[in-house]
Amino acid sequence: MANLFRHMTRTAHGLALSALALTLLANAPCALAQSAAPASSQSAARAGNPGDGKTAAQTPDARINAAEVGKRVDQELGIDLPATTADWQRQLDLLEKELSRPRLRYSELNEFRDRLQRVRSEAADLWNKLQPRLQADKAQMNLFGSAPAAGQPAEPEQTALARAELNYHSSVLSGAQTAVNSTNLRIENLLNAIQDARRKNFSSVLFQPIPHIYAYETWANLPDHVPAAARKIRDLVTDWWQNVPDRREIGYTAIEALLLALLLGAACWRGVRRARRWREAADSPPFWRRASVAAALVVLRALPVVMPVVFLYAMMCSTQNLPERIDWLFYLTAQSLVIVFTVWALAGAVFSPTAPHWRLVPTSDAAAARLRSLTTLLAVVYSLTTFLYVATRLIQAPFALTIAIALPSSLLMAGLVVALLRTPLGAQGTAAPPRLFKLVRTIVWAIVGAIVVSAIAGYLPLARFLAQQLVVTGSILALIYLLLLWVDGFAQGLSDDGTIVGGWLKRSAALERGRREQLALPISLFLKFAVLVLSVPLIMLQWGYTGPDIREWYWQLFFGLRIGSTDVTFGALLASILVFGVGYAAARLFQGWLDARVLLPAGISGGVRNSIRTGIGYVGIVIAGLMAFSYAGFSLSNIAIIAGALSVGIGFGLQNLVNNFVSGLILLAERPIRVGDMVVVGGEEGYVRKISVRSTELETFDGAHVLVPNSYFVAEKVKNWTFRNKLRRIAIPIGVAYGSDPRQVQAVLLKVAADNPDVLKTPEPAVTLDEFAAESVNFTLYTFIADITKTGSVRTQLAMAILEAFNETGIVIPFGQTDVTIRKMDWLREIIADYASPAAARHAGNGSRTPAHLVAR
Repeated sequence: MANLFRHMTRTAHGLALSALALTLLANAPCALAQSAAPASSQSAARAGNPGDGKTAAQTPDARINAAEVGKRVDQELGIDLPATTADWQRQLDLLEKELSRPRLRYSELNEFRDRLQRVRSEAADLWNKLQPRLQADKAQMNLFGSAPAAGQPAEPEQTALARAELNYHSSVLSGAQTAVNSTNLRIENLLNAIQDARRKNFSSVLFQPIPHIYAYETWANLPDHVPAAARKIRDLVTDWWQNVPDRREIGYTAIEALLLALLLGAACWRGVRRARRWREAADSPPFWRRASVAAALVVLRALPVVMPVVFLYAMMCSTQNLPERIDWLFYLTAQSLVIVFTVWALAGAVFSPTAPHWRLVPTSDAAAARLRSLTTLLAVVYSLTTFLYVATRLIQAPFALTIAIALPSSLLMAGLVVALLRTPLGAQGTAAPPRLFKLVRTIVWAIVGAIVVSAIAGYLPLARFLAQQLVVTGSILALIYLLLLWVDGFAQGLSDDGTIVGGWLKRSAALERGRREQLALPISLFLKFAVLVLSVPLIMLQWGYTGPDIREWYWQLFFGLRIGSTDVTFGALLASILVFGVGYAAARLFQGWLDARVLLPAGISGGVRNSIRTGIGYVGIVIAGLMAFSYAGFSLSNIAIIAGALSVGIGFGLQNLVNNFVSGLILLAERPIRVGDMVVVGGEEGYVRKISVRSTELETFDGAHVLVPNSYFVAEKVKNWTFRNKLRRIAIPIGVAYGSDPRQVQAVLLKVAADNPDVLKTPEPAVTLDEFAAESVNFTLYTFIADITKTGSVRTQLAMAILEAFNETGIVIPFGQTDVTIRKMDWLREIIADYASPAAARHAGNGSRTPAHLVAR
């Protein structure tokens, strides 16, 4: 029991190691690439003049003590500068000589690279120490000023001596910089030589045919090799087990792993059932929901097996002194289990054969089941053959047994890939596959053909390498594609109120759906970029690159690549963009919080709220921009100088833009107009909807949106109906017929106004008699209402009430009428009579009749 208690206390430590080991298992290069990669060499060219290890300082003045200045430089830098630079050159000369040897192993090349990295690190440290001291020397030289020219009075001796010492001090530091640059150049050339040697070494083995691969002697003794290899593996494990000092500890570890598997299995089973619950069973879940559930299912289904396996292996490594070959066997076993169950969980989450509405890839049920089975079987074959291939090398089995494993496994994996390619998707109503998908299928078919041809032609290393890369790299690319789909689903979920993030943004930041949709685009682009950046090292590891090489390239890419004396920091630029994005997003979140939590509860009006929110947004953008520029390495003083230089151009070419921008600031400060005001400006009338940096958005009564430059509101006349209040006077002109009682008309109109609930009592309604027109006596009814937005409806109500009241009281509203008076009716009667008399007319040439007295005589 004491041992059990002692062992249980280490469980927490083992769980912590499990996560770390799981990461190592997922990112570790395959055992084949580690074991089958031989070594080669290529001599590196020595670039430039490396120097003799001494700093190239100018000839010291006879008046100064050069040794004392050099000693002071060494004390400032904390190193022996000449000895350090000479040691660098000596190490580089030795490495260059070592690289000229033939048949270098991979371990030797890795050691050479590590030594070069140490020298490069020392050179970088020296460079960082030199920069501030050179700047200090330059500042002191500026204080001294220029040396006296010929013919001018000489400066004091003490000043001349100090100037000479400072010049020599600066020349020593400059010489050290030259030595650092020369060293970095040689290191770069040697690193390229090492990489070329690794590449040539790898390709020479990859394209080397295996002799006698189909010979009878190779396959005849295979029945004897298999039992012998099995006995060696069994004896290897048995010898280790017999030498284990405390077997009960291993038993306790196995029991703990089993209990962990049972607990995780029960918890994850419940988690899977809860994750796939959907409130509307008849409808298919949205894509963001399916993507998030698929990601959760991969973890929940793989975790009950992967976590106990990793925990068991981590505990075995930490508590037992495992021999190297036993460690390899345990590692390969754990790696195989992790790969198989992870791929099984991933395929099940993506294809979902039993739950079509949760399927990410549109396929039929039969195709989904077939794809999941083939994918899992491919993972099993790959893991099993990798384990057997490396195990035969660990026990030093005959080469014929290695061939017997590598050749069928390569062809079998190629056959499984062909079966995957030939699986009809069978989904109805789906669009045609994109061109990229067709291109990928074509490339995969070409790789499968190359595997078969290489295996038949005897190039077994090439066939196995292609098969391995097809499976591993293809799996990584498929995982990247699924992660990109998950990013798309996450971005779509931001605009949905039902998601956790979308609901939080709506409640806490007060962001509406449109704003969240705009925010989703930069977030999705950043996440996709992060997925691609983090996935590249996994692919590079499978193609023969090592972890230190990848880390070095990424460090140079993101944290500075020195070209001569210039630092190119792509990472700093990306980080500055990220800083600006975070600052801008923080400003927008603060805007929403301030509006929802402070301004609205305080009862501040909409116009003031909008002005404060817009001003906070401008301040946030400016602060985010300054932070981004500073993080990118730009000095704010330099930015001020550039701004001053561009002021002339701004004054001429961008004066309208600057004018509108300043006018926008004036509008926000003085607030002659506010969001929601009804204004008339530049011939346009409508409601103010938004005041931005350059223009103000008006919504007219017709529903059109008009963008008016801000300068119009500052330089021209603006009629603001709602500047002080929302009162509006309504004037209704009306005419009555002559003979109507004007007092009665006035009383009726005032009563109509008093009966309307929207008409204000103060100011009181009024009626004026305007004119005596030709056809009517014209009156005007004046009323005031409290809400200008009701102008049209109140005007209509009053007009209809006036018509009804006039009809009831008998007041007549005249309308336009024209009377025609015809004189000399007797002449008209004679003409009509003559026209109607058939005897008084005669036929015209066209058959018409003409009165007789009208015919020309």
